[in-house]
Amino acid sequence: MLPIRVKLIYGCLFFVICLVLFGSYILAKAVKSTENNQLSLANIEKRIALDLTHLNLPDDFLKHSGSKEAVIDYLAKLNSQLKETPIFVYSIEGITEFPARADLIEKQLQTPQKVFTISFVINNNILNKNDIAVFILVCLFSLAISYLFFLSERTKLQVAKQLPEPEPNSKTKPILIVDLQNKTLAANCSPDKPVALANKPLCFYLALVEFCTENPDVVLNQNKDVPEELLTLANKYFYRLVELGHTVRKRPNFTNSLEKTLSEIRAALDDVWQDQPEVKDVYYPPKAHGEGSRSRLHHYGLKNITLENIEVIGK
Repeated sequence: MLPIRVKLIYGCLFFVICLVLFGSYILAKAVKSTENNQLSLANIEKRIALDLTHLNLPDDFLKHSGSKEAVIDYLAKLNSQLKETPIFVYSIEGITEFPARADLIEKQLQTPQKVFTISFVINNNILNKNDIAVFILVCLFSLAISYLFFLSERTKLQVAKQLPEPEPNSKTKPILIVDLQNKTLAANCSPDKPVALANKPLCFYLALVEFCTENPDVVLNQNKDVPEELLTLANKYFYRLVELGHTVRKRPNFTNSLEKTLSEIRAALDDVWQDQPEVKDVYYPPKAHGEGSRSRLHHYGLKNITLENIEVIGK
């Protein structure tokens, strides 16, 4: 079923089509009627001009009063012949049997002796009985056009319902992808832009993620020794790199140059999340601020990260 709003739109479409078509018909009819009336008037003027010599009209120059009855009788006969037209002759030289009216059309007939004035009335009836039939046909035609549009819209909706819904994007949430096989970091939204990371910072970062998710309350301070559990995790990832054939070097000492290791991690994360800097805080080991007592309070652990924020390939 189509919504009520759509049905109202097609109802208005039907009304507009009817109005335009019937209005065009009435306008064309009015133009044609005006042309026909002008032609009929010209023919009637010629007819009267030929009959003027036989009419007993008044003549002031000859002091002849004429015969009003004869003129009225002529008008009656002439109008009886014009009854199929919208025109009738109202008067000749002011002689008429009809009451005065304001919608007269006056014409002047020039003869060698005198100028005669003839008055006409044109009944401009725009609508008649035949127009009702035309209006019905216009409505039927408009209804057919509107119904075709209606069927087209309904078909589109049916086709749209049959189309399979697009699968929801399973990776709408930003995720960090760590690839041990290639030793790279990448964002799931830009997997084609990986950032390489050296063995030591890569292993330490994965260990830091796993340690902080399992021990969220432990404070990691650079002025204190690295927890043994964190070192064990870092060594585990290093041995995994060895298994993958990436290195035959001696196992690095993860307790040495801790600030340098963290700086390399931060630099790689800056490149990974350069298009989404607001996400970086979840993955970013915090920097130390200040000196002395303030630095001793520094915690480089990842406070907000969870295992859902990271995907490890080759683990």
